[in-house]
Amino acid sequence: MRDLRDWFQTPLGQRLADAERAALALQLRNCTAQTLLQLGAFGDDRRIALFGSVRQYLADNWTDGPVDLATAAEDLPFQADSFDVVVLVHCLEFSAEPHQVLREAERVLVPEGQLLVLGFNPFSMWGLRHVWSGPRAAAPWSGRYFTQTRVEDWCRLLGLRTVAKRRLFHRLPWSGRWLQGAEPAFAQALPWPGAVHLTVARKHVLKPLQMRPAWRPRRVEMPNGLAQPTSRSRVNAGR
Repeated sequence: MRDLRDWFQTPLGQRLADAERAALALQLRNCTAQTLLQLGAFGDDRRIALFGSVRQYLADNWTDGPVDLATAAEDLPFQADSFDVVVLVHCLEFSAEPHQVLREAERVLVPEGQLLVLGFNPFSMWGLRHVWSGPRAAAPWSGRYFTQTRVEDWCRLLGLRTVAKRRLFHRLPWSGRWLQGAEPAFAQALPWPGAVHLTVARKHVLKPLQMRPAWRPRRVEMPNGLAQPTSRSRVNAGR
């Protein structure tokens, strides 16, 4: 979304982007992924700092930005089971079809792969400003803020199991140097109303059960070591 991209270039937007990239890198620090798809850019080519040989792809719906692929999150041009990790950077809030975004993310994720979803927290000072600003406000206040519980429910319906969740960025939703020093105090006193919630889910695929036969003919050992047919097998043999 162009408005969100432009907002990420503001001082407050850049600070939020840095905090979100740090949280994603921390969550993925021990990940053994080979491929990662990031849907939604931080306004420029800033990507998640990862160790190892992880191949990262950055996709967004702009056509004039530093992205690897210009595409809509609701219709990804990738085959199923293509990525070990999929990251959604505020894609749900600014999509007319948030359920379809999650379905596409689940589709391109490999079995046991991880989905990381960043979303604005409606139960925060940012959520209050979102309500005060109204639907005609500019991004990021113009999106639809979903609770973390709702995101978890949507993931569960797609077979994605939540494995971690956290809140981050306890800074107030206004720019100003005098506000920067208040973040540690807010984070310690009230950790739950962070501006952003991060939900980590794993794609759980059930393995097919190996069905055993309902019954097996019992074999009775004879004294001479031979197997004696049971009454069931004698009846079957006489037919």
